[in-house]
Amino acid sequence: MVIEHQRLIGEFLRAKRESISPDMVGLPAPLRTRTRGLRREDVAELCGISTVWYSKIERGRAAGISAHVLLALNKALLLSESEYEYLCNLCSVQGHFHKQSCQTCAPETTQLLWQINPLPALFINDHLDMVAANKAFEMMAGFNLDSLSYRERNYLHLTLNNVDWQKLLCIKNDEQLNQQITRMAGFLRDSLAKRPFDGVLKQKIEEFRGCSSFFESAWVSNTVLGPEELLSTFHHAILGCITLNKKIWWSFSGDASSRVNIYHPQNEHDHQRLVELFQGSSIFLGR
Repeated sequence: MVIEHQRLIGEFLRAKRESISPDMVGLPAPLRTRTRGLRREDVAELCGISTVWYSKIERGRAAGISAHVLLALNKALLLSESEYEYLCNLCSVQGHFHKQSCQTCAPETTQLLWQINPLPALFINDHLDMVAANKAFEMMAGFNLDSLSYRERNYLHLTLNNVDWQKLLCIKNDEQLNQQITRMAGFLRDSLAKRPFDGVLKQKIEEFRGCSSFFESAWVSNTVLGPEELLSTFHHAILGCITLNKKIWWSFSGDASSRVNIYHPQNEHDHQRLVELFQGSSIFLGR
């Protein structure tokens, strides 16, 4: 296990421990304590390991953690599926061999995106870079991805800096912005565990930490979240309010990692609106 991963494990476990009150895991509240959440000895007891060994893990000084202990930590700290996967990835030496983050769109993928019309579809990598999008997505967003610089073509960058993008995501106040940023910080932390030697990803994270207090707060809180299939409301640039269910298609071919997010309407009325809008634009474009 690399030293950096040992440190990340310790930071993550400490954050989780401090977020859990004794009553959440069936323990009595201590009469006096300056510790937030659980104490280290509480976690050790719940896991069936010594306090010395758990303290060593949390201080980032444990060179190896067994599968049995990982399962015990999963139960004791009430980890979500994404958080447990993150912890396992940090403990695995397999991180050397994860695929690169896709930066280009193959002709076959371009054709696939076109065929998915009139449903909006976005081709995105593990850095949250938006590699490509179909016409339906660009109509929904209100702009063409080719009009953006390389730095701007990033989901998190746009969420932080682009008012039109925030309108698309129905972000109306700082609380909603913070929720979006926290989710994306969780995605990037999950990606970093899978690709610990990805210098480009590390640089992006540091840039985001430096330019956004929202992201910095979310990052230090050790939020972890894998890509999700969610039902969300968007403000379509032409159609206005529309609720879409995001489905994810993963790409496992070649040596690059990426996915296609496809946004499905939840009723026939909205589906017909997308169809008619795209058909009208296709006629206008001569396609």
